[in-house]
Amino acid sequence: MADVKCSCCEEAVDRWVTLWSHKDVIICYGCLDYLNSRREKQIAIHGGLKPLAGYDPVFSVLDVERAVDHYQRLGFTTECHDETYAFAHWGNLVIHLARDDRPEAHMTSTIFIHVDDADELAGDWRKAGMEIVGPENQDYGKREGSHVDPDGNLIRFGGPPR
Repeated sequence: MADVKCSCCEEAVDRWVTLWSHKDVIICYGCLDYLNSRREKQIAIHGGLKPLAGYDPVFSVLDVERAVDHYQRLGFTTECHDETYAFAHWGNLVIHLARDDRPEAHMTSTIFIHVDDADELAGDWRKAGMEIVGPENQDYGKREGSHVDPDGNLIRFGGPPR
């Protein structure tokens, strides 16, 4: 194993994480724990909000069965609650697929998914027959693409630029 040093404490480490935006910045778990504790203190100072345990987007769909099929083709695993509600799982992301009871007032949603390789994801989705825009490098340091599901919900995705 190569000698790897934490960018924070400069100690040699055998386990570490890297920053999304700078893969060359290596942080050991001790420093990560310290930084997380600082973040919690800053949150408390600036309003005292409690850390979230998680969050799930809810996409309004006109046809749950069609939406489930679509998200399976994107590589999500799905779980149907009933004919009006389902879940699309991808790692720790869960998108709720809720049938719109008022199609005349149908609303859409948008989600941004952070990925390691936007081109790889775009390629996988294109192979599944999906229409994908991009990805392209953006001036703010991301390589982003997008996909619109059959109900008009927008999935934006991005990762490090090429």
